[in-house]
Amino acid sequence: MARRKKAASINRSATAGSWLALLVATTLGDGVDTLRAEVRANGLSRGAFRLVVQSYARNDGGGPTRWQHPIGSVQRAVTAEELRAGVYVSLLELREAVPSVSPAHPFVVAWIEAGEPDLEFDGRMARPGPGSTYGVVRRVGKQDAVHISLNRTVVG
Repeated sequence: MARRKKAASINRSATAGSWLALLVATTLGDGVDTLRAEVRANGLSRGAFRLVVQSYARNDGGGPTRWQHPIGSVQRAVTAEELRAGVYVSLLELREAVPSVSPAHPFVVAWIEAGEPDLEFDGRMARPGPGSTYGVVRRVGKQDAVHISLNRTVVG
């Protein structure tokens, strides 16, 4: 029975189309999932940017609070040209294996800021600063891919 359940989990993840999803399902189990995001931005000047993408289990208001921690995050260096064409990232989401409450209003936030990423960290503790360009999208159901347009600016 356990072997059949694990095979179903592997098949579900494999259909997500990502080697990361397959790796997660076979090593970490059902408390972990992957999310793919496509991030786009237009009207940016040339230069190097730090892109941070974070996913959250729920949101009861505007954006994430200072005390809320993402369940998934990733950061990388990007250029304005890459963002115009669309940058694809995969996030590893760490959830409770058996959630006590089903997530309400799950969402994904992404932002860019001038400069290079601090690759010592995955962007989990990062927060957008004043002047950062960002976008937010709510997830619907068990959506494994989201599209985010960076079209807002953080006001300081």
